[in-house]
Amino acid sequence: MRRRRSGVPVRPVLSGLLALLCAAMVVLLARIAVGTASGQRLDQLTLSGAQLDTGPVSQVVGLAAGTVSLPVVLAALACVAVIAVLRRRADLLVPLAVLVGGANLSTQAIKHLVVTREVLGPGIDVTPNSFPSGHTTLAASTAIALVLVAGRARGPVAVLGALWTAGAGIGTLALGWHRASDVAGAIVVVATWTFLMLAVDGVLQYRRAPSAEEREPRRGIEVATAWALGLAGAAGMVLGVVAFAALGLPLLLHEPGHQQAAYRTTVAVISGGTALWMAMVLMLRVPEPRRASRGDRVP
Repeated sequence: MRRRRSGVPVRPVLSGLLALLCAAMVVLLARIAVGTASGQRLDQLTLSGAQLDTGPVSQVVGLAAGTVSLPVVLAALACVAVIAVLRRRADLLVPLAVLVGGANLSTQAIKHLVVTREVLGPGIDVTPNSFPSGHTTLAASTAIALVLVAGRARGPVAVLGALWTAGAGIGTLALGWHRASDVAGAIVVVATWTFLMLAVDGVLQYRRAPSAEEREPRRGIEVATAWALGLAGAAGMVLGVVAFAALGLPLLLHEPGHQQAAYRTTVAVISGGTALWMAMVLMLRVPEPRRASRGDRVP
């Protein structure tokens, strides 16, 4: 006899609230980074620092950005579909398609229809609007789709997904394709759709399996990975905030020291934020219903 669960399902509610928070962050990023002179100066400073840096980090992330191509993304999404079918989770195909499609369509709509870029101060490069980064959105949405469908391998895939997303995003800075706010905005757009999907899927899972006993237990490696990503992400964010506070004002656009410090700050914040996002996905995902054993099946 199934026991009904009473009370509010916490994880779906938290996922829904985080989706709203991320959507608000996209708006805030656009208004500050694109719509203010100070935001544009910080973006310009970071971009200049990224282009000056020739260290191993910039070389590696440049290679990561180069892997985000249409053939690679299509192959990865085909793997998502195959894994979902093999795991008998074909019900994930539509939500994941909505997540990936919604994130990428949202990015293009924001970039071309919503946000416009006007140069608001001296020393700022005159370019068309590039907020959010379509390149980073592709990488992040593909990575999170692989994480959500991965089953027992979810923990290791989350680590690889965080590395690929952060590397590809920072790589667009190193290659001069995008500004820091473009990358951050893209990751937050994908996070918005991810948490929205987790909220909807979580409600459905609670309806199918109201009690914890009816759902698959969380594996130790997934829990450990979530904690490791969360701690690493928090450390990166704190390091970035401290480094940002140490920049000092005014921001000198043509000062190499300021440029490199701004770039290092951006690397820490983007890497930390991506790790935190992956950690929260692992923590907020509602486990799937247990599959009936052969002895429990009705003949």
